[in-house]
Amino acid sequence: MLARPAKLLLVTLFLGAIWLPPLLTMLGPIETISEAEKRRLAPLPKRPPDLRSLKEFPRQFEAFYDDHFGLRRPLVRWLNRLRVTWLGVSPTEWVLVGDKGWLYQGGGPHIRDMRNSWPFGPGELAQWANVLTEKRDWLAARGIHYLFVVAPNKHLIYPEHLPAAINRVSKQSRVDQLVAHLTAHTTVTVLDLRPPLLRAKRWRQAYDKTDTHWNAFGGYIGYRAIQGRLATWLPGARELELPMTAFVVRRRPGGDLAQNLDMRDILEEPSVELNHPIADCVVTAGIPPDADNVIRNSRAFSTRCERAQYRLLMFRDSYAVELMPYLSESFAYVYYVPATPVPLSSIQELVREHQPDVVIEQRASRWLRTPQG
Repeated sequence: MLARPAKLLLVTLFLGAIWLPPLLTMLGPIETISEAEKRRLAPLPKRPPDLRSLKEFPRQFEAFYDDHFGLRRPLVRWLNRLRVTWLGVSPTEWVLVGDKGWLYQGGGPHIRDMRNSWPFGPGELAQWANVLTEKRDWLAARGIHYLFVVAPNKHLIYPEHLPAAINRVSKQSRVDQLVAHLTAHTTVTVLDLRPPLLRAKRWRQAYDKTDTHWNAFGGYIGYRAIQGRLATWLPGARELELPMTAFVVRRRPGGDLAQNLDMRDILEEPSVELNHPIADCVVTAGIPPDADNVIRNSRAFSTRCERAQYRLLMFRDSYAVELMPYLSESFAYVYYVPATPVPLSSIQELVREHQPDVVIEQRASRWLRTPQG
């Protein structure tokens, strides 16, 4: 039998384990947003003013307590670490755990896309062709070039690290379908960035293991492909040519997929970054110079480069964050718009305002769902 001091210690530890989380819940700050889960947390319900509100109060308080339970975050982090690093299992449907530390974006639509089990129908492909042709024709009538750019999801460039359970049911992906249809049935200029990225991955890692996006090197490869396609339209356009020594590998906290697991500090990884700043002529308007990627991805802003010529209007998604430093060096004026898909009416409005020589509509392959805004 336990001695009296040991019993007292055991009871004290038991009571502490029971009461510590509620005390921390009551005394700690009430957060409103979970950065890791990318959602708004349930608020503390107000005192019910009437009987009807009183009936809802228990449900509302339970939701609040579930989100703000004392020690919730460290407990969730420890559980996530156990599942991911020891068992190789994801604790959330939004992140897939591949081999060798590779993470991929999960969720129903993304998994169907990975398995090629979500093909376009003939009507959808015809709609894509009609919508993009209408945009191209409206711009061409005003002497403006139009380029549609497809930035591939990570699984299209690094399929070898996907979980074994993600088996493809067809050889043809949605990107394959769309690019083939647009090439065969329209004269819209479509740039598929898969071929240059598949070649470039032999030289450097183009996507981070713990992020959904390409890194600085992958963005540079995409930029070179874009500038190569624009060269026939924009003679004499400024183009950056960087040696491999311009890119170095540095360890950094995990990317957006690691953040979804609240494990950025645990899932650090070597990432390919630029060795030195390339900006030598760019003036940015509408966004702070030291803004992080979250701000850059959510705001429209412009850049100017006095050493370049031509004007660019670019509709883009988060993949363009790694493109923008290079493109901004190649155009006298760029206006970046975080909108995709984009309706023709938005293009018309902004073309009148910014007077571009070329319009780029860039889409990550995961957002090739509808051509209309």
